[in-house]
Amino acid sequence: MRAISIHLFLLASGLVPASPLELLGVRGAESGRRVPAGCWLDPRSNQKRDDVFAALARCGVVLLGESHDEAEHHRWQLHTIAALFGHRPDMVLGFEMFPRRVQPVLDRWSKGELDETAFLREVNWPQIWGIADELYLPLFHFARMHCLPLLALNVDRATNRRVAAQGFTSVSNAEREGVGDPAPASSWYRDRLFEWFKKHPAAGHAARAASEPFERFVRAQLFWDRAMAEAIAGARHDGRRPLVVGVMGSGHVEYGDGVPHQLAALGVDDVTTALPWRADTDYPIHDPPIADVLFGVAPPFVTN
Repeated sequence: MRAISIHLFLLASGLVPASPLELLGVRGAESGRRVPAGCWLDPRSNQKRDDVFAALARCGVVLLGESHDEAEHHRWQLHTIAALFGHRPDMVLGFEMFPRRVQPVLDRWSKGELDETAFLREVNWPQIWGIADELYLPLFHFARMHCLPLLALNVDRATNRRVAAQGFTSVSNAEREGVGDPAPASSWYRDRLFEWFKKHPAAGHAARAASEPFERFVRAQLFWDRAMAEAIAGARHDGRRPLVVGVMGSGHVEYGDGVPHQLAALGVDDVTTALPWRADTDYPIHDPPIADVLFGVAPPFVTN
């Protein structure tokens, strides 16, 4: 019952208007295993991990998933990033939330040249993302405090819509913001996408996997994944090997599909994925696992 935000894919594929929507994650058939709150766990072995930060710090890329509007997920991200910084101060923080065109603004923020109000105004936060800025500001301030580079991982929505509608080969390299052709989706990835797609009103009552609306949706997802993967790979050019931490929706991270799949196609294979997982919810038993490591977060506190 963990929600994965996917409204930007829908925007890009032209299926819905500009409003946040949530995708319910698809579970494996088996269940019954949980992640204790406050613990790291290896879903392959169902064993707790006490060496997570040292292990993650040895990687080249760490992808931290999230449900965008879950405050506890962002607290977990901040604590994880802070712990990794203790091992690897040569860190770059990449964010799904930012299109490439605002990279100069991110650079000025990291250098301390903008205050918070000016930063949010110049990136046009309500237009590029729209989720409550207070959820993300602690992450941005951590980068600023330690003069860490912020990396815009994304492309403009209009770019993604164009590619989704016209196809990869019909849009010029310049119009694609330089993003190349994605590696094809695995059948498992397509199946998971279709399970969501066929439940959405925009798909109609007779949604079919062999339909143009679904293909448009898949193209949007793949292009989004590829754009983020290329931005991450680009941060490791010219012999530089910083630890690149990518902050993005869990749907881009799960099961080694999405961004990890596109990174592998680019020759970047020292990648580890990490997800927050509600301690009161079973995680899926599947090969490959849903992530390399999971962290148990307490369920939201509900008041009467």
